[in-house]
Amino acid sequence: MVVHKALRGKNGYRMWNSQHLLRSLVGLPVPPKAFIHPEIRDALLEEAARKGSGKVGPSSVEVVEDDVVDEVMAGRRVFDPDIYYNCDGITAEEVALEGDESVYSFGTAEDLWFLLVNEASWTTLIVGEIVLEASMILFCGVLLTIVAALEGVDHAETLGSKVLLSLTTVRLSTDSIYGWQQGKPSSTTEIAVLALFGWIHWLILSVAAALIVARALRPPTSGLFSPDMVVNESGAQVRFMVLRNQLQTKLGFLYNLEFHMQGMTAGGQTVDMALLRSKYAMWLNQNNIITLRHDISHPDSPYCPTREGGPLTMSTVFVTLTALDCDGNSVLESIIYSDPTNMSPSTEAKFRPFPRILHNHKFEDMYRMVRHPETGELVKTTPQFVCNLDNFIKVVPLKPGEAGYTIGASNK
Repeated sequence: MVVHKALRGKNGYRMWNSQHLLRSLVGLPVPPKAFIHPEIRDALLEEAARKGSGKVGPSSVEVVEDDVVDEVMAGRRVFDPDIYYNCDGITAEEVALEGDESVYSFGTAEDLWFLLVNEASWTTLIVGEIVLEASMILFCGVLLTIVAALEGVDHAETLGSKVLLSLTTVRLSTDSIYGWQQGKPSSTTEIAVLALFGWIHWLILSVAAALIVARALRPPTSGLFSPDMVVNESGAQVRFMVLRNQLQTKLGFLYNLEFHMQGMTAGGQTVDMALLRSKYAMWLNQNNIITLRHDISHPDSPYCPTREGGPLTMSTVFVTLTALDCDGNSVLESIIYSDPTNMSPSTEAKFRPFPRILHNHKFEDMYRMVRHPETGELVKTTPQFVCNLDNFIKVVPLKPGEAGYTIGASNK
């Protein structure tokens, strides 16, 4: 049986990029740069020579110049992961909490465990473990020094020597720190202190190991929503791509995908926003982009111009995904889009960048057909289509009178 393996280092998959050496070395996705089809390579070289440009092939960056540069509505040029975390704090900035009596919790230990597993960063956990270990070692050294003084030992060791004894107990060093010389045996009390300290140390290590396993079992981010949602005459649109599957293997596929979209008005009313297509049997990799569409002409749409009572002022829009991975494990992804025109200028500036609702904008095209630069004829060999990943995050403002422009929509 012939097994056709996925492409490596070809057609933009698993390419080498000198600006991302580590990721290239281990085979992680990197910017593949412009794709040059072998069938038209010579023609592209000749075209570049005539233009006096050293760059061969289409540019991966299309600069859109606005009449007025507005930081609030400005398009994005480079992917920024912070966008997807900044949206979490907007609600806490706009709505405060108060109360004097009730603590809504089923236990402090349970809340602490949730914090360590889900909310604390790896830096916090590692630094916390180091500080805890160092504090325990120092405390044990002080306790051993006090025990020696209470026992009235004439040659009571210094605090430094007792801290070294603590180190050997947790096996962070060896007995060679004493030079392998004969020493005075520990007293019964000192042995008891060292045994208790050793037990506490291994208990902490067991909890730390369980914590690492619990965090490791959390599914990684398997999909990515576009950082902006666009709303125009054609509808409300959001893009989605599957991550980490440039080899196009079934290990990276997502199965039984189901999307939901729901909005919230400035007054706190939730409104369902039906998608034209919300379910997909399976989805592949980054060259397959899903565009989720909500029809704003439907009477139930909050953006419908002819809606009874008029269009609603939407503050945020929630989009969620539930799916399965190749092992049957649940995959959950979500994003919260906020309308920057409905936020106070100080709040908007504080949380920028964050996922935005952009009216009278459209997504830049991601796909192009490979054609001869002179004749315009479609190439005869595959690949005949190219997906520009840079454009996944890019939007273009619509001008008044342009197709898709909605009169009266926010477009500051």
